Amino acid sequence: MRHIEVFSAVMLTGSTNGAARILNISQPAVSKILQHAEQSVGFPLFLRSKGKLVPTQEALQLQRELRPFDEQLRRIRRLAAALSHGSARPLRIAATPALAHHLLPQAVVRWSRTFPQSNCELSVAHTREIEEALLLNEIEIGLTMRPVSHPNLALTLLRSCDLCAIAPAGWWAEKLLKRPLCAQELTDQPVITIDADDHLGGIISSWLEDAGSIPKSAISVQTYTLAKSLVQARVGVALVDWFTANYPPAASDIQVRAMDIASNLNVYALTQHERPPPRAAERLMKFLRVC
Repeated sequence: MRHIEVFSAVMLTGSTNGAARILNISQPAVSKILQHAEQSVGFPLFLRSKGKLVPTQEALQLQRELRPFDEQLRRIRRLAAALSHGSARPLRIAATPALAHHLLPQAVVRWSRTFPQSNCELSVAHTREIEEALLLNEIEIGLTMRPVSHPNLALTLLRSCDLCAIAPAGWWAEKLLKRPLCAQELTDQPVITIDADDHLGGIISSWLEDAGSIPKSAISVQTYTLAKSLVQARVGVALVDWFTANYPPAASDIQVRAMDIASNLNVYALTQHERPPPRAAERLMKFLRVC
């Protein structure tokens, strides 16, 4: 493993000095380990050129195979750092983009008033990244609208959220704004779709298929916030969650309509089964329910 660590560091920096800096060991130690690694594999890994180490073709092939292992080593280091972290630390929260930009700020305002001496760290991530961060003890709570099933994670329902259709200002006649949008209205319309692998994307795809509606979907996005930005740029219509559609409240450049759909979204808090959230996190979850 030490051979691999040194090899990867040299590949990254191009020199034994650079590798020594990022590994926090001496340059002679790097050179010695690298020499031993080359003796072990039976062929040179680097050639010297103008003071730099140039990888051989064999080294490049090894690097391709070692990439997953390098990522695993980084995850192990992150876990070790998290395990050695003291208990007195900020409340760490990660949320998916729609919740991070719309619902979470409202709850944090109330939370900070209740815990004026406490700190929190907020980050934006996709659901899979939130799961990984929880399992690595990098955060205490994750917020998502995707139902997650993992034996080591607890899923707590916080609230429900309606689905909305948004369009550029003037797209729909005023009399239609109070009427729920049906799927047939989107036939041949330019619809900005959500990635089908996303929970909302799957709901929308099924809704359109059941109605036999085939919109002109030239653009697909991974975040609801990006879909809204494209609507504001007058690219087309998007189907998003209620928070994205309605915050900030004074968005005069879009129109919002309810949807004629039986499904809705739920907002969930993700925590670790064996590590109950601290009191501050439980209070934040309470505020998220009522914001």
